[in-house]
Amino acid sequence: MRRLFTVLVVLFAATGALYAGTMSIAWDPVSDSDLAGYKVYYGTAPGNYTMSKDVGNATSTTLTGLDPCTRYHVAVKAYDTGGLESASYSNEIAGLPRPVLNTVTPAAGDQGASLTLTLAGESYDSGATVEFSGTGITVVAVRRDSCSQLSVDIQIAAGAPTGARDVTVMNPDRSYGTKTAGFTVNTNAAPTVSSTSPAPGATNIAVTVKPTVTFSERMDPASITASTVRLLDSTGAAVAQAAGSPSLSADGLTATITPSANLGYSKTYRTNVIGGASGVKDITGKTMTSDYTQSPGFTTAAAPDTTAPTVSSTNPADGATNVAITVKPQVVFSEAMDAATITSSTVQLLDSTGAPVAQAAGSPALSADGLTATITPAASLKERATYKIRVVGGSSGAKDRAGNALASTFTQATGFTTENLPPKAPTNNRRSDTR
Repeated sequence: MRRLFTVLVVLFAATGALYAGTMSIAWDPVSDSDLAGYKVYYGTAPGNYTMSKDVGNATSTTLTGLDPCTRYHVAVKAYDTGGLESASYSNEIAGLPRPVLNTVTPAAGDQGASLTLTLAGESYDSGATVEFSGTGITVVAVRRDSCSQLSVDIQIAAGAPTGARDVTVMNPDRSYGTKTAGFTVNTNAAPTVSSTSPAPGATNIAVTVKPTVTFSERMDPASITASTVRLLDSTGAAVAQAAGSPSLSADGLTATITPSANLGYSKTYRTNVIGGASGVKDITGKTMTSDYTQSPGFTTAAAPDTTAPTVSSTNPADGATNVAITVKPQVVFSEAMDAATITSSTVQLLDSTGAPVAQAAGSPALSADGLTATITPAASLKERATYKIRVVGGSSGAKDRAGNALASTFTQATGFTTENLPPKAPTNNRRSDTR
């Protein structure tokens, strides 16, 4: 490829996520049957290309690893299948790497305000412009203080929609950098508490809860402290907070309180936010006009049941005699039991040999309140026989509704004895003789 190819090279604003030290370029294709690809040459002085990049048969690329605030000069050559490059370079273009916006100060302004913002970052070229997403913000002037700082005069309309805005710096070559939610428009009213979690009056709240307070607008992180955003116990005393608490969300709207220890069981707590000159402030410095105290507060859950159930009584009682052979023995527990653990393997009637008596289908049955288990034998018991009620304990035994097992197996000491039925009267089967 000895002849000269004319290649028009231009900078373009690439879309997608690009990083500092990048430059995106594109060029017109060369029409040649022997074309194999292109090589991009670049450096920091006109016509002096100290670096190159083979991009293959593509007509655009992004150069990376460039030094910020450094002007690069770029040109392209085409090459053929034999590796021969065009005799001359394309037209040369020059520009800074893609601009990057790191911070916007101040990061918020009220409706109707006129502000001067400082935009800090890198690779801001002369003639750079600034844009805000949404409506209601007018850019009055942009001054390039240095390659890494712009001063921007803006006017926020009185009726500008509140909320976060993306801020974009664009160089004259149309390369740009955007800071998502880099600036927030606040109402010109004082901040207020919009909501709390747990909500006022909430009950059965876990003792591990981390209460939150959500504000009406973005708050100044420096004003969100353990002295201004608090959790009060039932006596009105502030609950101790863990290091770093309260924390403020990235959008500046929600403060989270992390107590230094679990809260108490069955206790009432209230979130409390201090207003006034020494209280919380929004990002523009406006204070909340008065203190906020949650009313009513929220109540934590009761302490979990860790007490093992016991057998309170049996019917028939231990030692009872003359018990009907049709009896359906019962076991009364100290607390409500888990029906799934009340089975013929855990609640039994033992005969005089210690063997379990067969039970009817559905036996034992647990009462609706979970306190009484009733055994229904599959057949009437034997006369003048001794039986014992047994309830199996331990991990495989009967458990209460909180999952606590009967500590040990319960067995009646002497058991009960069934009735001694009177003998049946003899039956006279002789027929009378009428002869």
